[in-house]
Amino acid sequence: MLFSQRIGEISCRTYRCLRARPVSRALLALLFVAGSSFCVVAQIGLSQSRGEQSAKEAVKAAYEAYLRAWQDKDLNALSHLLSDDYQAVNFQGIISAKANELATAEEDRIYTTLSGDVLSVALVGDCAIASGLVDASWKDEHEKLQTSTVRFLAVLKKQKGDWKLVATQSTKFNKPAEPGKK
Repeated sequence: MLFSQRIGEISCRTYRCLRARPVSRALLALLFVAGSSFCVVAQIGLSQSRGEQSAKEAVKAAYEAYLRAWQDKDLNALSHLLSDDYQAVNFQGIISAKANELATAEEDRIYTTLSGDVLSVALVGDCAIASGLVDASWKDEHEKLQTSTVRFLAVLKKQKGDWKLVATQSTKFNKPAEPGKK
């Protein structure tokens, strides 16, 4: 029994257990500080992890928006998604700046599909490196469906709160044959 018949009085037996020696008090204080610190560090790590995941999702969304803008020939959206100092290198080794890229998008073929699979995003400060595959399909002059897969590498930078493409490089990618198919 922790309390005796009289309210507020601690029994002798309990009091002896609760009486802490100086070493015990120091140990309890240390455990309390360590436990509190662990909780704070865990919260910071969780917060950073959530923030990092959120940033990676935003980078992925920006790249996918770039592909949609290209497919839709939405030059205003495309212009907003490309940094003013944007540089691109395509699978033919041709280097292009923002103005040329916008002109190319306007004159490019009509794509039936243009979808990206962002496989990885690495954050480096306010920059991100994204890589993955883009699948494209279109109809040629004979109305025959054509397809192509391109591997891309993109560098994005957070500018005025938005992720913008600073550089891209693409190369043709031949998907490996499925097992059992030739």
